[in-house]
Amino acid sequence: MRMGKQAYAAMTLLIIVLALSSCAGKPMRNVEINPPSRGLIHYLQQDQMANVSDRGYKATIVTTGVSELHSGEEASIELQVMDPSGQPVQHFTEDMTKLMHLIVVSSDLSTFEHVHPDFAGNGRFRAKVHFPHGGSYLLISEFMPEGVGVTVYKQWLQVEREKAAAKKLVPDKQLTQTVDGLQITLSAMPDIAEVRAGDMAMLNFTLKDAATGKFIELEPYLGTAGHCVILDEKAKQYLHVHAATDMSSSSNVMFHTQFPKAGTYKLWGQFQYKGKVIVAPFVIEVK
Repeated sequence: MRMGKQAYAAMTLLIIVLALSSCAGKPMRNVEINPPSRGLIHYLQQDQMANVSDRGYKATIVTTGVSELHSGEEASIELQVMDPSGQPVQHFTEDMTKLMHLIVVSSDLSTFEHVHPDFAGNGRFRAKVHFPHGGSYLLISEFMPEGVGVTVYKQWLQVEREKAAAKKLVPDKQLTQTVDGLQITLSAMPDIAEVRAGDMAMLNFTLKDAATGKFIELEPYLGTAGHCVILDEKAKQYLHVHAATDMSSSSNVMFHTQFPKAGTYKLWGQFQYKGKVIVAPFVIEVK
């Protein structure tokens, strides 16, 4: 009898999680992605979000309420989405329960915010964004014009006045941290030290109660078990990966992706627990 997709996922999940927890010094090598047409690796690739472009669309920033953006203030940001012919986009399709996702990071990647602007009609979106200090910020807009796939538009915004000292991006030596009372561990297959550009990597976040050490019960976040935003140190390579829900459990969330180039990357895992969004940042080196 042929095994169904859900049964296949359930059987392989335990094997993968156990492998991820003990893969130090035992990296998965020579996995060719051409791509495979069957088997576990083919199944894992089905939920992977491609590294997409703006497709000729723009989401131009208009700031409202203040003439200059000042650090520490919550700024009103208005985005005007235009199609390749320069006309306002009138209709959008939801992507992971929202019409637009807006990622805001400082140039040194020390600050991160993921908000969901409100649609005001005629291609306009409005959001409240907090800028903790002065400097350059990258705004990444993700949206789906009706009949078009996921579209990503990136632009820089300068926030005036006091700037924080830039923080050098250094790979984490410890891949376990405590965030909002949760112990969060990042593991991978192949091992983090063996992740290479162009090859498939499976990233796994394990979440426990920091006080008791017990596994927790995560809640769905934006239609899936979790999200992972990835940027390289120059903020040029951008990936937004959705959890492989069928391969995840209530306390182990798996993502699979391909890093486009070698270098230092920062990852922000996002999960929901007891109604609150938890953000777990990690820095890794990709060979």
